[in-house]
Amino acid sequence: MKKEYRFQFLLFILMAVLISIISTKIYFRLDMSKGKTYTLSNYTKNLLKNLDSSAKVTWFKSSNVDLFFPSLKYLNDMLLEYALYSNEKFSVSVKNTSSLSNEAVKQIGIIPREVEAQDNAVKIVHKLYSGLMIEYMGQTRVIPFIDDIDTLEYDLARFILSMRDDAIGNTQSGTIALIADPALLENDYSYVIPWLEYAGFNVLPLELPVLNIPAELPLLVIGSDYIDYSSAAAIDMFLQKEGRAVFFVSGNKVDVKGSWKAKPKVKDFLLDVLSHHGFYVNANMALDLINNFRITMSSIDNRGTQLINYPYWIQLPLNGIDKDHPIFAAYRPLVSFWPSSIDTDLNKNSSITPFAFTGKNSLTVFESYSTDPLENHFKKFQDASFKPSVIVAGQTKPSRVLVISDEYMISKAIDYTASLYNMDFMVNCVEYICLKDNLLLLKNKKHSPPSFKQFEDRDEMFNLVFKARLISLIFLPIFIFALGVYIFIKQGRVK
Repeated sequence: MKKEYRFQFLLFILMAVLISIISTKIYFRLDMSKGKTYTLSNYTKNLLKNLDSSAKVTWFKSSNVDLFFPSLKYLNDMLLEYALYSNEKFSVSVKNTSSLSNEAVKQIGIIPREVEAQDNAVKIVHKLYSGLMIEYMGQTRVIPFIDDIDTLEYDLARFILSMRDDAIGNTQSGTIALIADPALLENDYSYVIPWLEYAGFNVLPLELPVLNIPAELPLLVIGSDYIDYSSAAAIDMFLQKEGRAVFFVSGNKVDVKGSWKAKPKVKDFLLDVLSHHGFYVNANMALDLINNFRITMSSIDNRGTQLINYPYWIQLPLNGIDKDHPIFAAYRPLVSFWPSSIDTDLNKNSSITPFAFTGKNSLTVFESYSTDPLENHFKKFQDASFKPSVIVAGQTKPSRVLVISDEYMISKAIDYTASLYNMDFMVNCVEYICLKDNLLLLKNKKHSPPSFKQFEDRDEMFNLVFKARLISLIFLPIFIFALGVYIFIKQGRVK
């Protein structure tokens, strides 16, 4: 019997050694996450298999950066997976920044992040580095600081594609034409061009009046009241030639630097063009009772500040968007400023589809309305008939066109609300009309899960919270107590 146990023990040890040896030779990872967050997508694997030359990624990092950003423990694993699927065309190296001079670090283009920590009641500020440098076909791209892997696969894919285009001189593939008011582009819309350039686009602002738009270039248009008849005609001709475009246009003009008063646009040439193609951007304004943004304003008597629920600034609810559409990749709350509603005409184009709505507790007002944040706007909801408004609509045939009825969505108004996703949404829209759907969907591979539920009805939320507390604080303790009493009595009877 002892010999049999000894043989089984030796056999177990031998199997463990063999498994250990095999595991060093064979790469294997089991990813049980819903979206396969921690493994590469088929899109990336195909991209790696078709690399034209060797690619190299260098991770410049501080030795202790992993302690402050736990998500980085997955970074090295993912980079090694890139090397595995590239047929030895993708190499990865890690370099400690302590071995580099400050001048060398600056030349590379990585930047530090200062993190405060406490050690034996003493506050210590750690200067941490974690940057990636990607080299491919004689081109270089840098991620100045990376602290998680949320957009790693997306960033590496777009870098590889853009470096390949630059190397072969195909700059047109990343060029986008832009029509915007020159007087506002440097100030109110100063984030637009840098955001697009960081996403890898070459932005070509068109001079007014616009006489011709190359049909092969995707087009981004911001605002409409400055566009003259000839420019609108050029845009109309561009759309008739099946050009791809994104329009951020409102039905009203708001005094954003003054009183916030709004005036309906009258005889707007661009809005006329859009209506001709089936998109009617109305001169009304949408309000939302529940999904609005709280702003901090000085009180009327100048004795401090007050928080105001401002219904003209609407946070589009998750259940109001087409979550599976690429333009909402990596979705976070999208804030719309003084939006108008969109009506669509399927008789003019049967492919027109609404992609985003305001909440079910919203309505629209027309003509005689005030946008003063200090006014009680909620009286407008008394005896009102609620109806969600379309804020984002688009067509897929004969070409991709998107219309967003809010030209302030990508302006500096986002500074008030910290709505950086508005700019990411703009990039998503541009990448969508550039037919980069598969690249866009890589943004959805986030390992930080969103809230499991969003509520538009506060009574529904309060009822759910009440039931949860009732179960956890009353029913569950009573059940545990009763179970304990039952077991105690049963054991007493057995004895």
